[in-house]
Amino acid sequence: MTFTIAAWDGSDEQLSHAAELYAEVFTEPPYDEDRSESAASFESRAQRYAVEKPEPRLLIATEDSHVVGLVLGSGVARGDWWWDRLEAALPADAKREWLHPECFSVAELAVAASHRRRGLAAALMDAVLHDLPYGIALLGCYQDAFPAQRLYSGLGWKVVDPAVRVTETRAIQVMGIRLND
Repeated sequence: MTFTIAAWDGSDEQLSHAAELYAEVFTEPPYDEDRSESAASFESRAQRYAVEKPEPRLLIATEDSHVVGLVLGSGVARGDWWWDRLEAALPADAKREWLHPECFSVAELAVAASHRRRGLAAALMDAVLHDLPYGIALLGCYQDAFPAQRLYSGLGWKVVDPAVRVTETRAIQVMGIRLND
Protein backbone atom coordinates (compact mmCIF):
# COMPACT_ATOMS: atom_id res chain seq x y z
CA MET A 1 0.00 0.00 0.00
CA THR A 2 1.34 3.38 -0.99
CA PHE A 3 -0.33 6.35 0.59
CA THR A 4 0.67 9.93 1.24
CA ILE A 5 -0.25 11.91 4.34
CA ALA A 6 -0.32 15.70 4.04
CA ALA A 7 -1.98 18.66 5.70
CA TRP A 8 -5.27 19.80 4.20
CA ASP A 9 -4.41 22.20 1.39
CA GLY A 10 -7.23 24.58 2.36
CA SER A 11 -9.28 23.90 -0.76
CA ASP A 12 -13.00 23.26 -0.72
CA GLU A 13 -12.50 20.37 -3.14
CA GLN A 14 -10.08 18.47 -0.92
CA LEU A 15 -12.25 19.13 2.15
CA SER A 16 -15.31 17.84 0.26
CA HIS A 17 -13.49 14.59 -0.58
CA ALA A 18 -12.40 14.24 3.04
CA ALA A 19 -15.98 14.83 4.20
CA GLU A 20 -17.19 12.12 1.82
CA LEU A 21 -14.78 9.64 3.41
CA TYR A 22 -15.77 10.80 6.89
CA ALA A 23 -19.45 10.24 6.10
CA GLU A 24 -18.70 6.82 4.58
CA VAL A 25 -16.93 5.70 7.75
CA PHE A 26 -19.34 7.20 10.26
CA THR A 27 -22.48 5.81 8.66
CA GLU A 28 -21.17 2.36 9.68
CA PRO A 29 -22.10 0.80 13.03
CA PRO A 30 -21.71 1.70 15.84
CA TYR A 31 -21.89 5.33 14.69
CA ASP A 32 -24.85 5.05 12.29
CA GLU A 33 -24.78 8.73 11.34
CA ASP A 34 -26.83 10.19 8.52
CA ARG A 35 -24.51 10.44 5.48
CA SER A 36 -25.38 13.97 4.32
CA GLU A 37 -25.56 15.43 7.84
CA SER A 38 -22.27 13.74 8.72
CA ALA A 39 -20.44 15.14 5.69
CA ALA A 40 -21.80 18.66 6.23
CA SER A 41 -20.96 18.57 9.94
CA PHE A 42 -17.40 17.44 9.25
CA GLU A 43 -16.82 20.17 6.65
CA SER A 44 -18.19 22.84 8.97
CA ARG A 45 -16.12 21.61 11.91
CA ALA A 46 -12.89 21.41 9.90
CA GLN A 47 -13.38 24.96 8.60
CA ARG A 48 -14.16 26.22 12.11
CA TYR A 49 -11.12 24.49 13.60
CA ALA A 50 -8.90 26.05 10.93
CA VAL A 51 -9.78 29.59 12.04
CA GLU A 52 -10.82 29.29 15.71
CA LYS A 53 -8.67 26.63 17.36
CA PRO A 54 -5.04 26.67 18.43
CA GLU A 55 -2.74 24.28 16.55
CA PRO A 56 -5.47 22.99 14.18
CA ARG A 57 -4.48 19.92 12.21
CA LEU A 58 -6.40 18.19 9.46
CA LEU A 59 -4.21 15.57 7.85
CA ILE A 60 -5.47 13.71 4.82
CA ALA A 61 -4.16 10.41 3.49
CA THR A 62 -4.44 9.82 -0.23
CA GLU A 63 -3.66 6.96 -2.55
CA ASP A 64 -3.81 7.47 -6.30
CA SER A 65 -5.46 10.87 -5.64
CA HIS A 66 -8.29 9.26 -3.61
CA VAL A 67 -8.83 10.21 0.05
CA VAL A 68 -8.39 7.02 2.08
CA GLY A 69 -7.94 8.42 5.58
CA LEU A 70 -8.00 11.53 7.72
CA VAL A 71 -7.38 12.80 11.21
CA LEU A 72 -8.62 16.08 12.71
CA GLY A 73 -7.43 17.60 15.95
CA SER A 74 -6.54 20.83 17.71
CA GLY A 75 -5.37 22.36 20.91
CA VAL A 76 -7.98 22.77 23.64
CA ALA A 77 -8.07 24.73 26.87
CA ARG A 78 -10.58 26.14 29.33
CA GLY A 79 -13.39 27.81 27.41
CA ASP A 80 -13.34 25.17 24.67
CA TRP A 81 -16.54 23.07 24.48
CA TRP A 82 -14.69 19.74 24.77
CA TRP A 83 -12.34 20.83 27.57
CA ASP A 84 -15.18 22.35 29.59
CA ARG A 85 -17.32 19.21 29.20
CA LEU A 86 -14.45 17.02 30.36
CA GLU A 87 -13.79 19.28 33.32
CA ALA A 88 -17.43 18.95 34.39
CA ALA A 89 -17.67 15.19 33.79
CA LEU A 90 -14.34 13.60 34.73
CA PRO A 91 -13.59 12.46 38.28
CA ALA A 92 -11.13 14.64 40.22
CA ASP A 93 -8.21 12.18 39.96
CA ALA A 94 -8.62 11.88 36.17
CA LYS A 95 -8.75 15.66 35.82
CA ARG A 96 -5.55 16.08 37.84
CA GLU A 97 -3.70 13.50 35.77
CA TRP A 98 -5.05 14.17 32.28
CA LEU A 99 -6.84 17.49 31.92
CA HIS A 100 -3.96 19.92 31.66
CA PRO A 101 -4.67 23.66 31.26
CA GLU A 102 -3.83 23.16 27.58
CA CYS A 103 -3.76 19.87 25.69
CA PHE A 104 -4.33 18.46 22.24
CA SER A 105 -7.57 16.77 21.27
CA VAL A 106 -7.94 14.26 18.46
CA ALA A 107 -11.47 14.94 17.31
CA GLU A 108 -11.77 12.51 14.39
CA LEU A 109 -9.90 9.63 12.84
CA ALA A 110 -11.35 7.88 9.79
CA VAL A 111 -9.90 5.27 7.45
CA ALA A 112 -11.61 3.77 4.41
CA ALA A 113 -12.67 0.16 4.96
CA SER A 114 -10.37 -0.92 2.12
CA HIS A 115 -7.35 0.50 3.97
CA ARG A 116 -7.95 -0.71 7.52
CA ARG A 117 -5.54 -2.98 9.37
CA ARG A 118 -2.65 -1.85 7.15
CA GLY A 119 -1.02 0.74 9.39
CA LEU A 120 -2.71 3.82 7.97
CA ALA A 121 -4.59 4.75 11.16
CA ALA A 122 -1.37 4.46 13.17
CA ALA A 123 0.51 6.55 10.60
CA LEU A 124 -2.19 9.24 10.71
CA MET A 125 -2.15 9.30 14.51
CA ASP A 126 1.66 9.50 14.61
CA ALA A 127 1.59 12.35 12.11
CA VAL A 128 -1.06 14.42 13.88
CA LEU A 129 0.68 14.07 17.26
CA HIS A 130 4.14 14.84 15.90
CA ASP A 131 5.92 17.91 17.28
CA LEU A 132 3.03 19.31 19.30
CA PRO A 133 3.56 21.95 22.00
CA TYR A 134 1.44 19.95 24.49
CA GLY A 135 2.25 17.26 27.02
CA ILE A 136 -1.08 15.44 26.78
CA ALA A 137 -3.50 14.44 24.01
CA LEU A 138 -7.06 13.30 24.62
CA LEU A 139 -9.78 11.71 22.53
CA GLY A 140 -13.23 10.28 22.97
CA CYS A 141 -14.69 7.20 21.32
CA TYR A 142 -17.98 5.38 21.51
CA GLN A 143 -18.06 2.74 24.21
CA ASP A 144 -19.01 0.12 21.63
CA ALA A 145 -16.38 1.15 19.05
CA PHE A 146 -14.19 -1.80 19.97
CA PRO A 147 -11.91 -1.76 16.90
CA ALA A 148 -11.11 1.92 17.56
CA GLN A 149 -10.45 1.22 21.23
CA ARG A 150 -8.09 -1.64 20.33
CA LEU A 151 -6.26 0.60 17.88
CA TYR A 152 -5.81 3.41 20.40
CA SER A 153 -4.73 1.03 23.18
CA GLY A 154 -2.23 -0.57 20.80
CA LEU A 155 -0.79 2.88 20.10
CA GLY A 156 -0.26 3.55 23.81
CA TRP A 157 -3.44 5.47 24.67
CA LYS A 158 -4.76 4.87 28.20
CA VAL A 159 -8.37 4.82 29.33
CA VAL A 160 -8.97 8.01 31.31
CA ASP A 161 -12.61 7.17 31.99
CA PRO A 162 -14.61 4.37 30.34
CA ALA A 163 -17.99 6.10 30.52
CA VAL A 164 -18.05 9.89 30.46
CA ARG A 165 -21.28 11.64 29.59
CA VAL A 166 -20.36 14.89 27.80
CA THR A 167 -23.70 15.14 25.99
CA GLU A 168 -27.18 13.89 26.74
CA THR A 169 -27.12 11.27 23.97
CA ARG A 170 -24.55 8.68 25.05
CA ALA A 171 -21.53 8.11 27.23
CA ILE A 172 -18.11 7.88 25.60
CA GLN A 173 -14.78 6.41 26.57
CA VAL A 174 -12.15 9.10 27.07
CA MET A 175 -8.55 8.11 26.37
CA GLY A 176 -5.29 9.98 26.79
CA ILE A 177 -1.64 9.72 25.85
CA ARG A 178 1.42 11.49 27.17
CA LEU A 179 3.37 13.27 24.46
CA ASN A 180 7.09 13.94 24.28
CA ASP A 181 7.96 11.31 26.89
